[in-house]
Amino acid sequence: MTRRHFRNFVFFPFSFLVVLITIIWIATPFIAKHYLTAYFTEHDKTLSIENLSVDFFPPKIDMKNLTLTDQTQSTMSLKHAVFEVRIWPLISRTIHISEAEIDGFNITVAQQENDWIVAGINTAQYINKEDIKTEENSETSDQKESAPWKIELPVFSFTNSRLSLSRQPNLTAPAELDEISLKALKIKDLSGEGLQWEGDITLSALVNQASLSLNSQFNYSPELINADITIDKTSLSIESFQHFIPAPFNAGKGQLNLDSRFQFEQKQVNGVVSYKLKNLNFSSTIKELDLELNDTDRVTTDATTLALTKASVHFFSADKLEASGLLDLQSKQSTFSQSDQTIQFSQLAFALPIDVKRNEQGLTANIENTTLEINDLLAALDNLDVDSKALNIGLTDVAFSMDPQEAITASLSSQIQSKVLSVKQAENTANYELFNLSNTLSLTKGKDILSAQNDKLSIDIKGLNALQGDGKSLSLETAKLTVEQLLADIQLPADNQFEPETQQAAPILTGTNINFSSQMLDVKMADNKRMAEWENADINELSFTQQDETFELTLTQLAIIGLTLSEALTTTKDEQALLPLSHIGKITIEDIAANQDGAKINTIVTNSLKVNLMIDAEKRIENLVFVEEKKQASLTPTLKGSTSPKNTDAEVIIEGTPDAEQNPAFKAPYYVILNTFDTTGDSGIYVQDNSISPTLQRSLEIDTLSLRNLNTQDKEQATVFELKARNGKYSTLTSDVTIWPLADKLTMKSELVIKEAELPPYSSYIANALGYQINSGQLDLDLKLNSNDGVLDGNSHVLLRKFELGGRKESSSVVSAGAIPLNMAVGILKDSNDNIDLEIPLSGDINNPEFGWTNFMILPVRKALYSVSSSYLMQTFVPYANVISIVQFAGEQLLKVRVEPLIFEAGDNQLNDSQDVFLQQLLALMRDKKDSQLKVCGITSYLDLGYETPPKSLDADTQAIAKTLAQDRSNHLKDYLVEQGITSSRILLCSPEIDLSKSSKPRVVLTF
Repeated sequence: MTRRHFRNFVFFPFSFLVVLITIIWIATPFIAKHYLTAYFTEHDKTLSIENLSVDFFPPKIDMKNLTLTDQTQSTMSLKHAVFEVRIWPLISRTIHISEAEIDGFNITVAQQENDWIVAGINTAQYINKEDIKTEENSETSDQKESAPWKIELPVFSFTNSRLSLSRQPNLTAPAELDEISLKALKIKDLSGEGLQWEGDITLSALVNQASLSLNSQFNYSPELINADITIDKTSLSIESFQHFIPAPFNAGKGQLNLDSRFQFEQKQVNGVVSYKLKNLNFSSTIKELDLELNDTDRVTTDATTLALTKASVHFFSADKLEASGLLDLQSKQSTFSQSDQTIQFSQLAFALPIDVKRNEQGLTANIENTTLEINDLLAALDNLDVDSKALNIGLTDVAFSMDPQEAITASLSSQIQSKVLSVKQAENTANYELFNLSNTLSLTKGKDILSAQNDKLSIDIKGLNALQGDGKSLSLETAKLTVEQLLADIQLPADNQFEPETQQAAPILTGTNINFSSQMLDVKMADNKRMAEWENADINELSFTQQDETFELTLTQLAIIGLTLSEALTTTKDEQALLPLSHIGKITIEDIAANQDGAKINTIVTNSLKVNLMIDAEKRIENLVFVEEKKQASLTPTLKGSTSPKNTDAEVIIEGTPDAEQNPAFKAPYYVILNTFDTTGDSGIYVQDNSISPTLQRSLEIDTLSLRNLNTQDKEQATVFELKARNGKYSTLTSDVTIWPLADKLTMKSELVIKEAELPPYSSYIANALGYQINSGQLDLDLKLNSNDGVLDGNSHVLLRKFELGGRKESSSVVSAGAIPLNMAVGILKDSNDNIDLEIPLSGDINNPEFGWTNFMILPVRKALYSVSSSYLMQTFVPYANVISIVQFAGEQLLKVRVEPLIFEAGDNQLNDSQDVFLQQLLALMRDKKDSQLKVCGITSYLDLGYETPPKSLDADTQAIAKTLAQDRSNHLKDYLVEQGITSSRILLCSPEIDLSKSSKPRVVLTF
């Protein structure tokens, strides 16, 4: 190439190009400013740019201090912006932005109805143009796409910028103002080609007063998305977003602090998308929250923190996922209120580790250790108030699995501790100081059965108190329950659903090795009525199995120490305390086996058994608190035949009734088998009866009280009862009874021996039967009584020492009473030592409807007394045989004095010679019994009126005649006795009477 050629084809073109580029480079800023200024001037805006620099080698734009203003204020400003692109990468279709920076960019945006005004320019004017461009772009998109360009951006910074947003969708409402401040937005190592991008983004911004900080590294492609995201120093307040929040939530207050870091991965393999979230550490704290949910619901909290750490989630599909992590919730001074219901607490802490997997083998979940702690809990709900000082719940080794056939297996171990809890419901209250529970629970659900198993259950409670509104109360110092195993097996219906109408087997419940102990139990019906109290109670090795009404139970030992039953308490200092109905120093029951048909007990031992019977003036048991006073039945014993069915009855009914199995009205008796019952220690019975005068106060000290071989299942088994007791120092009672309780009719052998029993204290109880009070006397009784199939046979040897009955012994009282008094008979029977010695045979058939135990015991004594003394009494009244006759009646158990009437001739009212013997004996009796008074009643018979048979009625005149006749007979007899020296005041006349009975006779009836 010649020099001319070089100059014409190289130098000059190159020089021209350099000059042209230089001119463009120098002119471009001015041209750009000119057109930009002209554009904004058309919109009544003023644009100023302090410096605008455009470079071509390499391409670079540098702008400083751009300001866009309208008549009143700045609508957009830019402190500094620079963009630089490298040229050489363009050859390889790569846009490499070597430098990109925006600093101090401020812009105002306003929404007015449907118009958006950006930097003071209404964008509505560009809508049509945008539509045209969209159509052009759609046509271009139909052409074949070329290879995508690659973009590289090593660093991009967007700092100290602000967006002022004003929204006024409705011009009648005030505008809503928001300000978004971008402290820093940095993008590093951003590169992408087509749909594949990667880079690092850091963001720090303010929205109103809310701060946001974000850092993310991402890698994006259609097949794989990876992102490492960090959110920290983020603080959001409700006040900053009030106009974005719907009512009534926008009236709330509070601040949310958010910190989070996680890695996100989205992968697509063979058209299947999976999501993975790993290394998730999330923490959110709400402070000073006061939020109204609606007109009645409100939530407040001083500080609540929710944290999720070391978490990961891998989601393949709804049927395949994995999740793990630790969820932690902390809350302080929080309140939830709804209408008149409120729940609040000072502190709540909840920690939940999560490990969940679901795949083609089923669903599994494992939780290593979960804790819940609530302090100072207060709950005021409908008719329920709860106050808890501290509640701690811990769950360990939680495991759950479900296979594709929905067979379920679950297990967990739990620890629950509650301190100082009180509950109030209406007028009922309950509280305790400490409650502890620990157990291991497992659940298995198969195709046709559901099993729940509870192992190593332990429950402790201290300081329990409960009070009902009706005055009933319970207090318990300590109690502990341990259970080795509880098992429930539930048969599922064919469709594996629980429906009440579905016919299915009843659940099977099983308990193994249950132990219970308690101290200081006190149960009251009211402040002045104690139902039961004990110092200590233990249940050892209780096991049971139950299905519907069928059950089996075994118990090694039941022991209660210091048991008090039914005690009337004093409410004031002036009241005198009553003894409890029963107090047992210790009761021990060993080796119990029971089922729905009966119970077997090996031994029962009571130590220091005390029974106190306190009877008030109305014959009510004062220290019996289980029954209201007005409902207490009479204490008078009424012994009747038993109406309880026996085994023979059951056999007859079952064998004789074809549909007995379908008829549930009859059930065979519940059998009881007791090998041994003993009472030891200082035992006794005390009776205080204020219903009699003088008050009875007697104590019976028990030396021996035992029962052997009680068996209501074996007809051939005899039961032996033995009693040895003392009353005071000298009176003793011994009883030995052998009875066959299952015999069809009463079968027994018994012997009762009483020595030196003082009788006066019991006078009031037997006064009605004897007819007299007992003034003195001592009893020795040797009773042998046997029964064979209900037929009683026995003998009673009775020795009465110095036996004296109250009442007068004069003969006049005998005549006045009409019956021979028992005290007279007693006096007749005494020997030279003032004793009465009787042998009394006893016999009777208890199956006889007329048989009664009272008559069986008392009447033989009366009969013995009267039988021995009857001959003497007959001789006593021989001189007055025409006037007085002795009648023996009531099975020869009573003697009665009967005064014969004075008989008249029909129609006669005068005394005659035929009556002389009667009148002389009557006159002698009146002179002998000077204290007696005689009642004289004249009676007219139908014979006096001339009738052969008694008429149905009499007219008034006939009645007057008849009564006059009867009255004359009474007058004439009184006149005779007065003429013979009998004081007239001793002779009492009664109203005349008419006797129309068929056997009536004209007479005067005499009564002493």
